[in-house]
Amino acid sequence: MKLMSFSRSLTAVCAAFAFSTQAAATAWQPVPQSQLAYVQLEQGAVLLLLADTFTPINTAQFRQLIRDGYYDGASFYRVIDQFVLQAGYLDGEKVPASVKRPTATKAEFSWPVPASSKYTLVQTPDLLAKETGFRAGFAVGREGTQEWLVHCPNVVNFARNEQADSASGDIAIMQGQAPRHLDRNMSVVARVIWGHEALNAVRRGDKAQGGMLEQPTSRSRIVKMSIGSDLPVSQQIHLEMLDTHSEEFLLQLAKARKRENAFYQYHGNGQLDVCYQQIPVRVQTTKPDKP
Repeated sequence: MKLMSFSRSLTAVCAAFAFSTQAAATAWQPVPQSQLAYVQLEQGAVLLLLADTFTPINTAQFRQLIRDGYYDGASFYRVIDQFVLQAGYLDGEKVPASVKRPTATKAEFSWPVPASSKYTLVQTPDLLAKETGFRAGFAVGREGTQEWLVHCPNVVNFARNEQADSASGDIAIMQGQAPRHLDRNMSVVARVIWGHEALNAVRRGDKAQGGMLEQPTSRSRIVKMSIGSDLPVSQQIHLEMLDTHSEEFLLQLAKARKRENAFYQYHGNGQLDVCYQQIPVRVQTTKPDKP
């Protein structure tokens, strides 16, 4: 009887260990190559997670422009340190011969909160929204019946003029801070999830001149952009992202609220900035499945 009891206990322990190991593994989800945009800069490669889930019209245009070669050779003509890196073509500049200048798209600044979705609440109330959280790999704000993408560092939006529906193709990458005044004012198409350091080497403009780099020879350029699923497997970078709905990520948030590390003399008030809570991304630890 005792031997049988021990055997059952051992089986239970092994099962629990296997379950916890499996849970830890499934907390990390592979990022589909179809959801990645590769930005090859002179300074290195940058990978973007596309925002189809939220802004299907603008992200579809972004995808098509990438595939058309619109960004190949485009320059960063407006760069303000610790704020924005804006790339594309100024009025009068030639686009690639095989590409037509894109037409303006319908703005997608906010949308109805989905009836059912995996959503992780981070903070309520937030300074600039009723609440903030994570959904589908992006930081979102919510208020009433509306949801929008939060302008955290590394968010990529479509640049525009004063008219809401004037964005067409030029992109702006947020860097250094969270310009939340742009929330619900711009159509977000992606966010940087890999290769951030290459952006630090993009040449800056003079802030007093609005960051404009008037001379094309003084600008950094995009060598080429591609959709991950269009690349040969040998050129793909396989990433995985921590599921923001997983116990592992929720524990990360709980620790951030408490600040129990011995370093802290002031432990905060339990509130969190959604932009400071980075979603971990790493190179995939297991061999990716063949398509």
